[in-house]
Amino acid sequence: MQHKADCLLAVIVIAWSAATSAPSARPAGNPPLPNAVELLQRALQNERKLAAEREKYDCRITEETIETDSKGNTKKDTRVVSDLFYVNGIPIERTLQKDGKDLSPDDAHKQDDRVMKETLKYSNQANAQKEEDKQNQELQDFMEAMMLANGRRERMNGRSVLFYDIVPNPHFEARNLNQHVAQVMQGKVSIDEQTGELIDINMTSVADLKIGGGLVANLHKGFWLHIHNEPRPDGVWLTDLAEGSGDARAALFFHPYFRFKETTDSCSLYTATATQVGPAQPLKKP
Repeated sequence: MQHKADCLLAVIVIAWSAATSAPSARPAGNPPLPNAVELLQRALQNERKLAAEREKYDCRITEETIETDSKGNTKKDTRVVSDLFYVNGIPIERTLQKDGKDLSPDDAHKQDDRVMKETLKYSNQANAQKEEDKQNQELQDFMEAMMLANGRRERMNGRSVLFYDIVPNPHFEARNLNQHVAQVMQGKVSIDEQTGELIDINMTSVADLKIGGGLVANLHKGFWLHIHNEPRPDGVWLTDLAEGSGDARAALFFHPYFRFKETTDSCSLYTATATQVGPAQPLKKP
């Protein structure tokens, strides 16, 4: 779903959102914590290194979305099961089931057609790079609007993990929608120190936000987002949980009141070699 995809992109970006980090105490003898720019560079380098490895994975995604009224009563409850794979580092999903039922032949064909077009698009390295550049620009925007504070280091499962509070940058003037949203969000984040990869982020809006009188964006206090990533045995990091709830609308992508939970499991490794013969053609309905 588009609204949720945009949500998750914003959440992942916020994890690195700090041009500078607020000072934090550290016990004598401990090395200083890396600054936010250094963490960002580690993450970007690790993502580039793992891009090809991530393409070997195929995962199953289950997304549950509940739309409610202002009193919390359920208006609509949907459950979608999809396959997830990567092309030049860009995730592509193919819907398999909706509300426990397989897609109709017509809907399945539409999915095949869309997936083929996206696969061909991002098989072109220039298109994939353009999408990556777009995400990096959003990353830069968030970096200016947020700060990491009260950092500390702990050992968990044999890894060095950094913990921070996420707070708005009080000296920053927002210029776009992403930065306005960042300025009303607070929360906590944990980061793998060696790779710079996000482990867990949990954020809540602490104030109401309206852009364009609420037509462009309308985010109410208490809007909540949580995402968790984990490393696979080969070192590839994948998201295994994303969830959120609240009252929000952005460019009409969000239902005013909703809860969602997306779980990723059954990730399997595969190896495939393909050779293109002749020009690529999109699938057409017979």
